Amino acid sequence: MNCRIEIRGLSYGEHPFNFKVDGSFFEAYESDTVSDADLDVTAVVLKERGRMALNLSIVGNVIVKCDRCLADLTVPVDIKAPFSVMFSQYAEEDSGEGAEDVILLDSGSADIDLSQIIYDYVNLSLPIKKVHPDGQCDPVMMEKLKDILK
Repeated sequence: MNCRIEIRGLSYGEHPFNFKVDGSFFEAYESDTVSDADLDVTAVVLKERGRMALNLSIVGNVIVKCDRCLADLTVPVDIKAPFSVMFSQYAEEDSGEGAEDVILLDSGSADIDLSQIIYDYVNLSLPIKKVHPDGQCDPVMMEKLKDILK
């Protein structure tokens, strides 16, 4: 899945980019955590001289396996992540103010690939314990677990 933003030739100012992320995106990473997804990704790029501000928004749902019953579990995702994209010749001028993450690119870069960033942020947003609410797990599996745990 292509989540690249062409930055060469991008005029100064604000530019929105939209991507649709589905299960095939996570298959490409051979992810065993996320089995399917329906995510809308918006990247708003504010290009300035020597740097870019990038506000990333990832909203939608991912499907994971329930840790208790192994049935599919839908987990909502709502991520807002601001970044500064700095070019190497200007990197030392960064004052370090603010809590933004910084992506450092070579001054000759033609694009920025957001795929790894999207993958990492989605996986980090998942709860440690992925389980259905009480009473919503697969009843057949829960009966088998009761027999095993006697």
